[in-house]
Amino acid sequence: MRFFKHYPHSNSVPLISKATLLTAVLCGHCPAHAEEDWLTRSQHILNALQGQTRPAWLDSNPHQAESKQQALEILNASNPIILGAASDNAEAVQNGRPLRVMFVSFSLGESVLKGIFEEASGQDDVLLVLRGPKPHQKLPELFADLKALLKDIEPVPAIVIDPTRFQKWAVTTVPEIVVEDQGKDILRVKGVTSLDWLKSRQDAGRHGDLGRFGDVYEIAEIDLLEEIKRRLAAMDWPRKQQQAIAHFWEQRRFEVLPETQEDRERLVDLTVTAPRDLVAPDGNLIIRAGLTVNPLDKMAFGLCLIVFDATQKAHVDTARNLSCRDKKARVLYLATQLPRQDGWEGLKTLETALNAPVYLLTPDVRQRFQLQKAPTLVEQSGNRIVVRERKVTSPAAGEHS
Repeated sequence: MRFFKHYPHSNSVPLISKATLLTAVLCGHCPAHAEEDWLTRSQHILNALQGQTRPAWLDSNPHQAESKQQALEILNASNPIILGAASDNAEAVQNGRPLRVMFVSFSLGESVLKGIFEEASGQDDVLLVLRGPKPHQKLPELFADLKALLKDIEPVPAIVIDPTRFQKWAVTTVPEIVVEDQGKDILRVKGVTSLDWLKSRQDAGRHGDLGRFGDVYEIAEIDLLEEIKRRLAAMDWPRKQQQAIAHFWEQRRFEVLPETQEDRERLVDLTVTAPRDLVAPDGNLIIRAGLTVNPLDKMAFGLCLIVFDATQKAHVDTARNLSCRDKKARVLYLATQLPRQDGWEGLKTLETALNAPVYLLTPDVRQRFQLQKAPTLVEQSGNRIVVRERKVTSPAAGEHS
């Protein structure tokens, strides 16, 4: 774990790895039914102690998170939306058979479309492709229109919404049929809705662009992919960013502790007894059943935790003035709560005041070190952990632990 990298190295730790000792520090007296969770639970706690991830825009590109989401939405939009039985077509392609792809639109008229659907039914080497919904039409409305045309047609032909296919083959009018074979268009024709007619030309060995053999029509539907791109480009990303930040702090659950009324110290024993053999995923024995160990006998804790309520100025002043007895220990500030209205900017201001990162107290850490009040200082004392509850000090007092 990254913030344990300053731990001193011991020469020998019989039967127990250092990773296991860290597990023991944070797991404590685990019940028998939970021994399998020791490693994963400890990993979770250590990650939590290390701190919660901020939005990327606080550290680098202010629109990085939104850009990733935008790319994801465009990628999803570029994937075909399957409306019919397209699995048979995939099987046909895998078997090396050419795929007859007919580009259609509601501009052909419902009766023509229904006739195409009926002819394509049951033909596993035929794919019918739409570019998207009509202007101002939502996808559920498009699906409802198609469902009405597909009534009583069994099996349902393979139909997809795939704007990328329109772009790939530069299809700008309908009907048009492209015969795909291993990513190439080996045969294509405009103005033809008869699949049998095209099949006869295939069987006759025709190939290439046969030209136009009938009327063609403008495509009534929008290009779904281009519409997604347009909407994303028009979005107010800074506003979305602020909404995301506000939503995070609105939903954040804090581990609030009552304020310390008097100085008090308590000892926490980290001794662990294994209920049964604990084995690592690679098969190596980590700890033997019945073995009792205090990890502080093998290696130093190396941390000094200062727990405080960041919504209270007196707590912040007290946390700033608290000092660890082990001057070599790494100080970690854990806030029980932060001002929701200040959000990440408030956290940055707090970190500047303390000249150190500030993390949020998690339920696991609260339970492991038996934290009851705040402000509190947690550090090692001999082979125990001492929890020092400290009464808040006035800003001018300058008192130290």
